[in-house]
Amino acid sequence: MSHPSKRMHILILDQGRQALPIMRALKQARHHVTIVCGHKLSEGYFSRYADCRLIWPDYFHDPGGFTERLFDYVKRNSPDATLALGDISVGIVARNKPALTRYTKVAVPDEDIWEQAADKGKTMGFCMAHDIPCPISYLPDEEDLENIIAKASFPVMVKPRRGIGAIGLHKIDTPQDLRRHYRTLKERFGELIIQEFIPLEGGQYQAEAFLDTDSRMKVCMVISKPRFFPVTGGTSTANMTIHRPDIQENVRRLLEGIHWMGAADVDLIHDPRDNTPKILEINPRVTAGIKIGFAAGINYADLQIRLINGQPIPEVKSYKIGVYSRNMCMDILWYLFSDQQTRKSTPLPFFKFIGKDVCYQNYCVDDPLPLIGFTLGMMKKYVNPKVWKTKLGRDL
Repeated sequence: MSHPSKRMHILILDQGRQALPIMRALKQARHHVTIVCGHKLSEGYFSRYADCRLIWPDYFHDPGGFTERLFDYVKRNSPDATLALGDISVGIVARNKPALTRYTKVAVPDEDIWEQAADKGKTMGFCMAHDIPCPISYLPDEEDLENIIAKASFPVMVKPRRGIGAIGLHKIDTPQDLRRHYRTLKERFGELIIQEFIPLEGGQYQAEAFLDTDSRMKVCMVISKPRFFPVTGGTSTANMTIHRPDIQENVRRLLEGIHWMGAADVDLIHDPRDNTPKILEINPRVTAGIKIGFAAGINYADLQIRLINGQPIPEVKSYKIGVYSRNMCMDILWYLFSDQQTRKSTPLPFFKFIGKDVCYQNYCVDDPLPLIGFTLGMMKKYVNPKVWKTKLGRDL
């Protein structure tokens, strides 16, 4: 990252894993970093790279209180830049962008564009209308459920049109099961999307993209995701950078097509039936595992600051292939819940813990304490049996 003459005061609205490498890079560029946390048991709160730590209402449980505190802070302090890195914070900033930009610079798209990306139904609709490969998708809030059942091939995947990770994701095997569980799922998770089931054998991927203010894609790093928790699909626990021009082209067509700007994470699955990578959803944010991008040679913090300051975004044509990134706590859960055959068939070795191309999402030699914050936060979260049932999809 270039060192600007002015030391910027940067407010980061997220406390999770995605904040760690961003904060580290910003501090190396000699900026002043203030991080917002919903509680003290978090990676960001434990990081040495925060100059100031603020405890605000948790935006998951009190978005109104968080938004009120955000406006109060920027009006009083006028930070040079405010970085929203997570799903909820990006949405809050996008919805309030005109008012916030009176006091601070932000790097998120306008609300209508954010809405297009955050709503899985709208994303799938755009893909199908523009011949971008994706699963066949149905919207039961816009079409009669019985008509969908008559057209769909079972099993199907049912998930919220808006959501984070694997929360609310369910595989439904029969029309009878869909009729039985649909109302309960809608009451719990809101509007739903029903998609064809694509076998996992082809592998799952994600693309970390970055677009300039003219919606030109300047960066697209592709990552394979061979391990998840839950094992059947959910939060990735191990990733590796790969070269997939076909995925990059599909992602470019989608994100440029909806006029996105800034960071976006696109999830895909490779359909073994027709040998085609298909887009599953856009996560309109910086991914929790973005540290792999820094290890592969892409400074995503520098891209954010350039976008905020109206500077040109350099095109990244290559990055390091074969970087292996792990979320160790979740990877251990993958190992404990997977069978022997699954462990043997995974291409990335579970017991490879060190190496020049191995990095950890929530641990760094020069910033080791975030691992403690993450572990304590996980213990607090998963002591609740309801969280386990939801995470494992056993809550029907």
